Amino acid sequence: MSKKPAALATSLLLLLLSGAGTAAQSVWVGGRAGFGVANAIFEDDFSNGRVDPRFALQFGAMASRHLTRSLSFRVEALYSQKGWSEYNTGGGRRLTHFDVPLLLGIHAPWKVSPHLLLGPALSLEVGCAVTGVPEIGSVSCDDSQLEWQRAKVFLGGFWGIGVSAPFSKGRIHIEALMNLTLTDLNREPLPRGHISTGSVILSLGYAVPLGGN
Repeated sequence: MSKKPAALATSLLLLLLSGAGTAAQSVWVGGRAGFGVANAIFEDDFSNGRVDPRFALQFGAMASRHLTRSLSFRVEALYSQKGWSEYNTGGGRRLTHFDVPLLLGIHAPWKVSPHLLLGPALSLEVGCAVTGVPEIGSVSCDDSQLEWQRAKVFLGGFWGIGVSAPFSKGRIHIEALMNLTLTDLNREPLPRGHISTGSVILSLGYAVPLGGN
């Protein structure tokens, strides 16, 4: 199971680059990194809905192909931090995900180009810790002392805004992106809960064209 998101990202990257020989100027590769806040939305009447956001990082690689001057398709492979802090105890959850967003970009046809981004994302949990548990402390979410059942692979969505501009041999990207899970993250035995985790990240990226400008 853990190899499927990486295999998907690799396959999509190869698909994007498959046209490099005929339209190299339309294929761009690079990376981005940013920081922001992560939080959770509780959708039941029993769980602790009084939570605070926590600091989050996000970084990884991206490859995009410009279908037209105003439309692009981007694949990313991201290390993403998520989770939340609990209002009453000072504890919470620290989640680490491998995210593979598939983003459609709508660009203004200008040299300095504002753009919109949106699309689905496949997420794989690669790390989870429960922090501040009374009489236990901070432990793995899979610790035998806890009963926290959850899906580890799920779907989410990304959307946001940005602007790109020429810089050196490529383009620099400044973007604000929101990510929200669209499936159940966990179902606790007592009580059963529905939780969606998400983040808002301000990031800086840089991409260069394959084969020249």
